[in-house]
Amino acid sequence: MTVVIGVGNDFRRDDGAGPAVIEALRGRVRATLAVTDGEPARLIGLWAGADLAIVVDAVHAEPPVPGRIHDLGAETAALAARSVTGHALGLADAVALGLAVGHMPARLRVLAIEGLDFGFGRGLSPGVAAAVTAVADRLAVALAPGGKEPAGSTAGHPRWKEDHSP
Repeated sequence: MTVVIGVGNDFRRDDGAGPAVIEALRGRVRATLAVTDGEPARLIGLWAGADLAIVVDAVHAEPPVPGRIHDLGAETAALAARSVTGHALGLADAVALGLAVGHMPARLRVLAIEGLDFGFGRGLSPGVAAAVTAVADRLAVALAPGGKEPAGSTAGHPRWKEDHSP
C-alpha cells in the first residue's frame, strides 16, 4: 500500500502546498491520499503499515527559493525538518515517535517545497504553485499502475534537489 500525505494549512498561503498536491492527485493515482496538519500522531496513523509513504510539505528556507523542491529520504528529512518546517511539532517528531513505537512505513520519502508567504490567506505564490504542479505530475507518473518515474525527471525540473544522504 502507498499513501501520499499532504501536510499543511490552506489558510496560510504557501503552507497549503501539501494539500494542493493531494487535490491535484485525486483520480490520477492508485494510492491512499490524505491531508493533515502535521501533528505527529496523525502522521503516524496515516503511514503506519504502508509499503511507501510520501509526505509533501511546504518548508521555510533561508534564503528562500520559492518553489524549490527537496526530495528527501527518511533520515535526511528527520534531521532537516526541525530547522526548516514551520510546525512546532511535526515530521522529525513523527519519525522519532514512529520508530520508538514500531509504526513506520517500510519506506518514507519527503517532498519539501520551499515557500515564500506563510501569512494568513488563501492562494499559493507563483513559484510554489508551479512546484505543486511538478510534484503532482511526477507522482502521477510514478504511482500509475506499472508506472515509474521517467529517467532524468529530476534533471528536467530546474528546482528539484534530491538529497538522500543521512
